Amino acid sequence: MRTINIRRMMILSGVLLLCPILNTGCARINDKPAAEVLHLVLAGMAGSDGVSFEGASSLLLDGNPSPEAELYYGGTVSDHNKVSLYTLLPDGGIPQTAAQAGENKLKSGSAATPAYYTKLEKKNGEWTLLQKDSAAPPDNPLPALNPLRQLEDLENLEIEVSEEASAARGTKVLRIELSEPEAGRQLAAELEGQMEAIRPDKSSSELKESGKRADALQLLWEQKNKELQQKLKEVSVQTVYYLKVDTKRNLPKRLTCTRRVNDPGDRGTVAGGAEEIYLTEVNFYGYR
Repeated sequence: MRTINIRRMMILSGVLLLCPILNTGCARINDKPAAEVLHLVLAGMAGSDGVSFEGASSLLLDGNPSPEAELYYGGTVSDHNKVSLYTLLPDGGIPQTAAQAGENKLKSGSAATPAYYTKLEKKNGEWTLLQKDSAAPPDNPLPALNPLRQLEDLENLEIEVSEEASAARGTKVLRIELSEPEAGRQLAAELEGQMEAIRPDKSSSELKESGKRADALQLLWEQKNKELQQKLKEVSVQTVYYLKVDTKRNLPKRLTCTRRVNDPGDRGTVAGGAEEIYLTEVNFYGYR
């Protein structure tokens, strides 16, 4: 009996010695700090040849949905740095042209989903349009929804990264919160870019023919831009991302963002001030 006990002890000791070795192998994948996981995932995305994606964005004003701000979109990434985006209908259909959307609106008497299509390419570290569509409105929302740019921004922003406890098997969910000053700077950059996109072009032939109209439009733009700058000084901004990660391949599966903007100077219908909540979600599939 004594011999058997010694053997059992030797076997048990061997198992205990092997456990740290086995666990070390697992730790290389699953036990890294959240910030390091984020870095690995972003690097994996940059190294991917291509991927398809679908997403949506929406806006809540004091808790009430704003239907005119809802947008469904899809697209593809190719050659690492080329992105195509297009709008989708809520049922997954694709509006063919802006003219068709307008025709449907006239026939039905209700709002039709506007059709947008955008191609972007990263050149010299900047995302630029591959084509200029004279029919596209200056407030085309798709360039701002470029999922590669959204992921890249996470490496350059002031953020705090943590891991959510309840994630499905084979996945991790990272919570990524911007510091309040960084969230404010991000919002300001986006809104200032949108304002610049609608700035009157005095060189256009239409405005050249009407000097007074050009001056009036410029004055109106300057007034609205001044109001924007003042609002940006007053609001508080909180921005949180959630990134769902495929731990087997270290690649993104879903990225969501919630941005809360509170204006204490505008009472709205919420105690303490008006609130806007901007929501975006994009799902990745079909990596190549």
